[in-house]
Amino acid sequence: MQRGSLVETYAPFLGREAVADFIGEGNVERYFEGHWRQSTVATVDGEIVGVVVLGGTVIDLVWVTPAMRSTGIGSALMDTVERQAALEGHEVEVELEVWTVNRRAVDFYERRGFSVDGRTDDPVTGLEKLVMRKAL
Repeated sequence: MQRGSLVETYAPFLGREAVADFIGEGNVERYFEGHWRQSTVATVDGEIVGVVVLGGTVIDLVWVTPAMRSTGIGSALMDTVERQAALEGHEVEVELEVWTVNRRAVDFYERRGFSVDGRTDDPVTGLEKLVMRKAL
């Protein structure tokens, strides 16, 4: 699911070749091998359509397949991990990082109550990332 939509989402600002190289090097599989226990998956008719990864108070990954975006899947996943974080005793806030140029994602997080708490440069791409936080 993620490999299939990485190009569509990230190629406009990372470049097709860089995204293809990232996928081709097995990074998607490696990531999920190390984070599957922290993952919450959304399915429709048995097909994975979204995933969110929560490590403590850090939302490390939010992904919804392009065909299912703007259908409430992302919000449902975020609701789930925010409740999970609160239940685990992380009652103060959750945080995430997002590339500034990924306006669709930034707008989604802002609608969900996240606000920018800082900025950093991604060491791999050199692109600016926003550090966003939300009080639970």
